[in-house]
Amino acid sequence: MTSSSIRSRPRRATSHIWVRLAHTLVGAVAGVVWLVLPWMTINNDVPVPATRATPQGASAAAAARDETSASDLVLPLAVVVVVVVLAGYGYVRRTRRARTRTTPGGTVALAPPAAGPLSEDDERARAALVEADDCVRTSREELGFAEAQCGADAVEPFALAVRDAASELSAAFRMRQQYDEGVPADETSRRHALAGIVGRCREAGRRLDTEAPAFDLLRTPLHGGLDEALQPAEARFRDLTARTAAAQTTLADAVERYGHAATAAVTGHLEQAKDRLVFATVNFNQARQRADSGDAEGAARHLRAAEGATAQAGVLVSCVERLSADLTAAAELVPDVLSAAEGELAGVEGVGVRGAGASAQGVGAQGAGGQGAGAKATGGQGSGGQGPGVQEAGTQGSGEAAGAQEAGGQGADAQGTGWREAGARGLGVQEAAQHAGAQGAGDRGADAQGSGAQRDGQEPGARGSSGQGTGWQDSGVRDLGAPGADAQDAGRRAAAVQGADGQDAQGAAPGLTPGELHSLAAHAGIVLAAVREEVALGAYDPLDAVRKITQAHAPVAAGRGGALSVGALLAARSAVALADGFVAAHRGALGSTARTRLAEAERLLAAEPPDPHTADALARQALALAEQDVRMYGNPIAGAAEHASGAAGAVVGGILLGGGPDGGPPASFGGPRTRARRGKPPG
Repeated sequence: MTSSSIRSRPRRATSHIWVRLAHTLVGAVAGVVWLVLPWMTINNDVPVPATRATPQGASAAAAARDETSASDLVLPLAVVVVVVVLAGYGYVRRTRRARTRTTPGGTVALAPPAAGPLSEDDERARAALVEADDCVRTSREELGFAEAQCGADAVEPFALAVRDAASELSAAFRMRQQYDEGVPADETSRRHALAGIVGRCREAGRRLDTEAPAFDLLRTPLHGGLDEALQPAEARFRDLTARTAAAQTTLADAVERYGHAATAAVTGHLEQAKDRLVFATVNFNQARQRADSGDAEGAARHLRAAEGATAQAGVLVSCVERLSADLTAAAELVPDVLSAAEGELAGVEGVGVRGAGASAQGVGAQGAGGQGAGAKATGGQGSGGQGPGVQEAGTQGSGEAAGAQEAGGQGADAQGTGWREAGARGLGVQEAAQHAGAQGAGDRGADAQGSGAQRDGQEPGARGSSGQGTGWQDSGVRDLGAPGADAQDAGRRAAAVQGADGQDAQGAAPGLTPGELHSLAAHAGIVLAAVREEVALGAYDPLDAVRKITQAHAPVAAGRGGALSVGALLAARSAVALADGFVAAHRGALGSTARTRLAEAERLLAAEPPDPHTADALARQALALAEQDVRMYGNPIAGAAEHASGAAGAVVGGILLGGGPDGGPPASFGGPRTRARRGKPPG
């Protein structure tokens, strides 16, 4: 059987070698023969007749001898020259074949060019990400106007192109995020990763560039009658003008209810929206004037600029509206998030104490008749104004309390199930609360419901998460360990701590020792107490409160869905929406880092299961980086006249691509080669 090395060798290589050797030998033999031939033809035995030596005869004979010697050497010298030429040709041909040979024996004669510094590849990758992200965002923006003009079916091929480009861009952002995290570690692999990022971005741009000519044909009214394209754009402009005025009232109400800190993320958004609307007004007017004068290209250029400004004004106004709605939803959710966190925290604290070797402790307060449900009260007071009572370790609750424990456990499980189902279905806060309340009410008995007493100065560790009354959605925070609660409430709190067999609380934070659990629970208790104090003071940031509660509770979470998971998702989605709106409205001034963090936050939030805590942190980091980039970018156009018309804001927003005193050409659907095609003609 022939070996792989023999099979991979060229079959004609041997014959070529023998042919070259034969040519060389033939040439050498011919040269030797022609060199030796003159001496072989000389006959020394033939006598030469004597003649009289005369000067004329002697000179003639010498000339004849010289002529004969020169003619005899011409042919051998020519043969030698031919041999040398053939040998040189063979050497050059063999060297050339060796350079391009792909067989195992082949080697490259020339060394590859030295690679440049890694920082240069890094800058190219950053620039490619920024350019590709701008192209995708601009194309998606103009696609919305084309759909309003031509219908969804007509723009479906272009929507597919935008989705394909966005998919390539998402992969590039994911690679960049891993690169920033130090993966891969070695220089060669990092260089390959940067090359992969550039390749993905180029493919995204190529996909959009390919569809740009057909997209222009779809919007043919831009080159003929302009009314068909102007009407939907101007209708959207008028709607945004009304929304901007309403959003100003909404923002003022939010500031009054929650304070300036709660609305700091959208400070200045409405002023920038008005600036974009002024720029849109100017360009709508110029588009009509150019159309009336027969300048179709100029009309298309100004219409595209007006559309971009209108779209960005809508983004800015939507950020204000979204934040106001999220603040209201978070304010309604804070009481339930607090109660759920304190209930699970009480269970974790019980596990920490038991794991440390302490005796079993109850969490509930004394009942109305002074009967204890657990072993030790943690600060609850009796209905008769008694101080903190410590019960005997062997004290047993009554049969009624035991029955209440079972009922309370069922009600807590049912309500938690309702929250989990609501979160899985993507319901809003109000819908989730109603769904969870209805689910829990079906399984709780009348005796298992709490008395609904309001909070009365109990410490966070003395509150349970189960046994809430039917009015658990009220804005006031229920205190399940309040004075006057009966033995049934105490039984439910004990059930929340210990569970049926103590497994729920123990599974809260797998891999942690009881000491670590106790330490984390103590920290979370401090955070919850601070949030309660902040809520009691009046105006506060509900989203920040929900964020603090869920993040403090996350290390000791029981892993069950409920108000805590709904609150974490609410905070994360609000942060991602705010960061995305800021990036979209200021993309002309942003670098790649803020975009990368935002893309990673969106990926984590859309994952299954989502990671709201990490997504929230990345989104807030992206917003901070984007704001820093805008501050460093400054005003791209000097002069009051240009700024008054909104051109400076249009350049910062990426509506105009810059490069001229008027802000440059408008950005259009397409990739890097076609996005600036609607610029002014030269001259």
